[in-house]
Amino acid sequence: MNKIYFAIAAAIVILICGYLGLNFWLLENRSPKNSMTESLGLDPYELSTYPTNPDLSKRDLNKPLVVFFGDSRAVAWPAIANIPFEFINRGINGQTTDQVLGRLSAHVASLSPQIVVVQVGVNDLRDFAAFPNQSQNIVNKCKQNIQKIVDRLTQELKATVILTTIFPTSELSPSIRAYWPEEADRAIIEINQFIKSLKSDRVIILDAATLLADERGKVRQIYSRDILHLNSQGYTMLNDELLKILTNK
Repeated sequence: MNKIYFAIAAAIVILICGYLGLNFWLLENRSPKNSMTESLGLDPYELSTYPTNPDLSKRDLNKPLVVFFGDSRAVAWPAIANIPFEFINRGINGQTTDQVLGRLSAHVASLSPQIVVVQVGVNDLRDFAAFPNQSQNIVNKCKQNIQKIVDRLTQELKATVILTTIFPTSELSPSIRAYWPEEADRAIIEINQFIKSLKSDRVIILDAATLLADERGKVRQIYSRDILHLNSQGYTMLNDELLKILTNK
């Protein structure tokens, strides 16, 4: 009988942990401002997050400007200290490729950057659980938007793009897996293959997924903050690679 009670108690603890983890993830990535209702409102691209006419008077024009552009993973990406580059962050939590593309002119073109580091795509895949029959359409739309973002940055802004592959997720519990099916993980692999195909003289690929992943294709625990996000050690490792690209070493 005690074994039965213990098993029931253990199951309850697992369910509670899964519930808390799921709610934390949803809070981080599906906050009210990023809901579908809000996206159809007055500020679908969240343009109010950053000035659309920024004051550039304090910029050091002798230093190339690097802009981090994309979703929450771009938001958290820190500048590299003590190198002859300036850094500005234009990431917004929870944004899809549609939203990132929609605010490119307002948030990036106005800065006239020489280099743009792009990390996008994972939030497009949140709809896999709700719309399983639309999974390939979601992937195709994500690819199209990434292509458009790259084309506009390179052709209109004449910027060099450092296009990063989508970070893989960390290990998921069964309760979270219901909201992030295995098809979404496979979609990351497919989209990353597409991202790699965009390499050109103006597009440099920073293969973050390969750098971060373990033998199972999941983010290594030493780099993981939560299901979708990296800790400071993860970004330090990515910045080591970014520094090599920026300094051509």
